[in-house]
Amino acid sequence: MSILDVKTANTISVLEKQITEELDFEKLSELCEHLTNAVCEILNSCGMYFRIFSRVKSSASIAEKIERGKYGTEENPKKLQDLIGLRVVLYYYDDLSICRNIMESTFRMIDDWSRSKYNADEFRATKINGVFHFPEEYFHLYKKELWSLPIDTTFEIQFRTVFFEGWHEIEHDMRYKSFLSDDEFWKGSEELSRILNCILANLELSDWSLVQLFDQLAYNHYKRANWELMLKSKYRIKISEIETLDSRITEIFNQDRKIAKQFFKGSRKELIKELLKLDNPHLNYNLIIKLLNERIVHNEQIAAICDAIAPIRDERVYQKNALARLESNILFHLELPLLHKETRKLQSEFNNASSILYKWTRFKLNPVFEDMPPEICSYQNHLPGYDLDMTYAPEEYKFSLKIRHIDNKNIGTLWNFDASITRSEEGRLFFRHITSCDMPRGVSQRSTFNKPSFLSDLSNKVGIVDVTRLGAKPQFVADNSTLEELTALIHTHTRRLPVVVITQHNRVGGISLK
Repeated sequence: MSILDVKTANTISVLEKQITEELDFEKLSELCEHLTNAVCEILNSCGMYFRIFSRVKSSASIAEKIERGKYGTEENPKKLQDLIGLRVVLYYYDDLSICRNIMESTFRMIDDWSRSKYNADEFRATKINGVFHFPEEYFHLYKKELWSLPIDTTFEIQFRTVFFEGWHEIEHDMRYKSFLSDDEFWKGSEELSRILNCILANLELSDWSLVQLFDQLAYNHYKRANWELMLKSKYRIKISEIETLDSRITEIFNQDRKIAKQFFKGSRKELIKELLKLDNPHLNYNLIIKLLNERIVHNEQIAAICDAIAPIRDERVYQKNALARLESNILFHLELPLLHKETRKLQSEFNNASSILYKWTRFKLNPVFEDMPPEICSYQNHLPGYDLDMTYAPEEYKFSLKIRHIDNKNIGTLWNFDASITRSEEGRLFFRHITSCDMPRGVSQRSTFNKPSFLSDLSNKVGIVDVTRLGAKPQFVADNSTLEELTALIHTHTRRLPVVVITQHNRVGGISLK
């Protein structure tokens, strides 16, 4: 390593320590989640096909980028702008411009979009990046004193097409993060650079061809009078397979193809604009016809039919107000000792285990209980819809946690979390946890709850024991020794939890192995 490399490494190390001290990454993660949910809600409301990924930049990555870009220096007085990053992968090329306009009207933008620039005879991965200010209603969650580092209170949104998603990952690691110029990177392998351009050209052609393909498919369905399939292919928004077009509209289209053609020639961009004006719209073919008719076609017969169709309300939003008894359902129950190593003090193990539960609780409820201290302590608070009671008594080896809160997505639902860590008579730590959900009688008990997210940390950093230590990952039985251990575990009468075994049949040399 050269002297310059050592100096750079030392600078990055000092920067990373400062970043860790100044930034509250738990709060930034909350902020990132709020931004992700907001973008998802907007794009889902207009039926767009997409996938979204988000991240808060790690302290190491921030330090490297500040040093590499010389942010906050005389050479570059600008600040780092992608502390939080959202990446939206779109299925269709023409959605790039639509999403760009949506974000501009939703968030306060800085400068202009950064787009791929290329000459007519070269190809580059298609993407657009935009930088936006943190919305004030979200950023107020960040209570820590603002940092002195050259980092802006902004977030970046990247839009890519699905064909270029994989390519961007390769380009980011192999070219963007490389300290070599493109000429140096491809020196002596110019023919491979040419092949790379061919790959990019095919990806760009695929993006363009997919939209053209569905436009042609829509025209074919128009000619065959397949009106629902025409609308699905032309406008490419998420519509349930059980939805149907009103028979009266179908009859008008069958009688007068010119009217149907007007809806075939409608603008997808205008339709999405109209959908965005609605509050939780129920996406179906009748709604497409209604909005296009009001915006573009203006056919009186169609308007009369659409007005007569009763609007379908989103069941998640519109519920009949009725009182019902709540019934409790236990979703997760665990009572097991924690691992105790002879090389560790019991007090340290207790503090580590309690701290894991405390940090999880603070991350989950700090948006509600904003005065919750960052360091572990006893804490009680009660607000409408939210109850928190936490007792921390390290001298007695006692930690208890009780949470009760409403579900902000499912109406009439209450969540209950009850956990404790205590010292047993044998002198070991014992962990107990119950998660239950109270729902109105008669409501479908379709729960998506799996297990508390803190369990992985508790298992990895402290250890949970049921005959043997429980791991967060599956264990593979690859030899007779591990098979004997598994058999003994299954037949142990003191075991409290079930053992799930997945077998795979392989055929090697005509012999079946199980």
